[in-house]
Amino acid sequence: MKNNIVLFALIGLINTSICFAQDVHIKIGVKDSIYSEILKENRNLIVSLPEDYQSSNKLYPTLFLLDGNETSLLNTIVITRYLRAEIIIVAILNTDRDRDMMPLSTPTYKVDNPGAAHFLSFLEKELIPHIDKEYRSNRQRTIRGTSLSGLFVMYAFLERPELFQNYIGNSAGWYADMDPFFSDLADNAFKNKERFLGKKLFVANSLVDSFDPNKEVHLAMLEFAEKVELELGANFSFKYVTYDNYGHVPYPSFYDGLKYILGDNYEKLLLTIYNCN
Repeated sequence: MKNNIVLFALIGLINTSICFAQDVHIKIGVKDSIYSEILKENRNLIVSLPEDYQSSNKLYPTLFLLDGNETSLLNTIVITRYLRAEIIIVAILNTDRDRDMMPLSTPTYKVDNPGAAHFLSFLEKELIPHIDKEYRSNRQRTIRGTSLSGLFVMYAFLERPELFQNYIGNSAGWYADMDPFFSDLADNAFKNKERFLGKKLFVANSLVDSFDPNKEVHLAMLEFAEKVELELGANFSFKYVTYDNYGHVPYPSFYDGLKYILGDNYEKLLLTIYNCN
């Protein structure tokens, strides 16, 4: 069953030198849910539809937002609308974040029952078919994760590159004791280079991240970037960005990532808007 999600915001309305305030109800999405036979649990979603969704018959790309609480969804809506990107946003609320995001357990990050493989199967076999059936998606999919869910984005990219067209990982990567696992995963994945044709991956990290004081994650991503360039070359679009004036999950990193993903389409959109004005 789908129900509207409404955000209550206090907005100041300015009229000349007088400032008035009133409560404004802003609809940010609809509640949705799906029972997962794979995970043996109900998974709650918030789905935000493009502004013209109800008045058009268009098909839209889909953004799957991990760690999809109302705050992260609102931030995503603001950025997508600022970039004038018409996207269906599927915010996936967590139940057991460590279990779902982690493909392994190491001394650096211990998880009792790492289940990223099951969560990825849930996305592939249950959630994506549900979204494609219930909403007008055009099957052009982006997945975005931050921090631990950013690590999952990297895992999904290597394990199922065909599942999404675009991958955005903010504060994404792995620690040194996870490197053997991900190095083997990458080596196996890159044996079939055709799976990565036309895909885009954007990864961002902070150089002053308190969760990466020794820059293990940053160094791992530098090595990964070299491997990607060597193995995939021009057949694949990859960008690694670092920030030295923001901490964990750099604030501009999703804006920069989405702009990179939109690429030429965004530049054409801006030109159209400019000419219309």
